[in-house]
Amino acid sequence: MSDFLVSHRDAAQCAADAKRAAQLDVVLLTGADRLSLDSVAFSLMDTCEGVIGITYDVRVGDGSIDPDETIDPEQPNPGTTVLRGVSMPIESGLRSSDSHACPMSDCCLTCTVKHDAARTLERLQGRSGIVLISLPIGVEGTPVAQYLDDLFSLNEWGAGMRIATIANAVGLDEFEERFFDDEPLCLSGASEEDGVFDARSTGAVVSRLIREAMHVLELPVVGAGCLARHVDAAGDCRCRDIIRAIADSQTTVYEDAHEITLRDLAAPIQELAVS
Repeated sequence: MSDFLVSHRDAAQCAADAKRAAQLDVVLLTGADRLSLDSVAFSLMDTCEGVIGITYDVRVGDGSIDPDETIDPEQPNPGTTVLRGVSMPIESGLRSSDSHACPMSDCCLTCTVKHDAARTLERLQGRSGIVLISLPIGVEGTPVAQYLDDLFSLNEWGAGMRIATIANAVGLDEFEERFFDDEPLCLSGASEEDGVFDARSTGAVVSRLIREAMHVLELPVVGAGCLARHVDAAGDCRCRDIIRAIADSQTTVYEDAHEITLRDLAAPIQELAVS
């Protein structure tokens, strides 16, 4: 057979590869606890040499948060900022990094993040590859994805950019404790004196993040494991079953986050079907 003849499938795959090489795929990563979120983000970054990493975290500034309890609980606390870090690949396999503080002076946490993410992505115009955006603890990916997707369509700088997926990092070590926790989710700090809290309960946030995700990345148990309040008759933990029950029927659940690559998450569904 002539070397110039290729199958329709090979030709389609080549065209898809060429298209992907010219675009910037954005993966949004969510989580309800910092340790699991950072662990999964680090693992994913390690699987893709040229990835651009953008990380958001909530920080509390100096001074009292709200001693007189005069602020609207739905609004950010005075002195609260969102810290954005960007990690970029440079020559010789090295990476550059910089950080920037975004004050939450006139909008909610989600709006602060999505507006800053848009400005950051605009500066990446013309680049190709994958961008991994780790959202702050508790922030849902859907409103961020919808906002960015609209901007990609309406602005010239967004040409070639797309939201590839929303992935959720779940640590099984403390999943049960968080899933059944009806206390407000702690976004930053460690106590009522120095913390920033979500108006929603921790368990509600955990469920919502799993439900919206296209991919759920589980971190296997490495510590003491769950509290065992929901084991079956054989004494086996049902955490994985609970996660699959919450997740959408179209969601892919990975039982070991360290075995999935960032390129796998960013790949279009049709490519996964023929790979």
